[in-house]
Amino acid sequence: MTTLSNSSERGRVEQMELVQDPATADSKVLEYLRDLGCDPRRARGIRHFVFLPTSTAAAAVAQVLEREGWDTAVHEAEDAWLVVAGCLRVLSEPLVREIRGRLASLAAAHGGTYDGWEAERS
Repeated sequence: MTTLSNSSERGRVEQMELVQDPATADSKVLEYLRDLGCDPRRARGIRHFVFLPTSTAAAAVAQVLEREGWDTAVHEAEDAWLVVAGCLRVLSEPLVREIRGRLASLAAAHGGTYDGWEAERS
């Protein structure tokens, strides 16, 4: 589930949309970035979020992602561990689908869940 929000210049949320389908959510995020005037040919920072049940699982996932070229950080959450994986990429729907699939599979292999992504506007 992804929540998309559109903020005004003053920082107030003008509209919020709850999207259940991951593929639809990904498409809407890319559309939102285009609507903001973001150049789709320009690499931008992206961060993905993976929740794992143990510190050992989180460390293992982070290690795999680092070998694949991601910057990672591991944080202890309330009742889980969060791996934040970041990199610079030129975003496209096929790439976003590929990354989502890879991270969801990696999370599941370690007893965790993939929790989505965010991108820098600039």
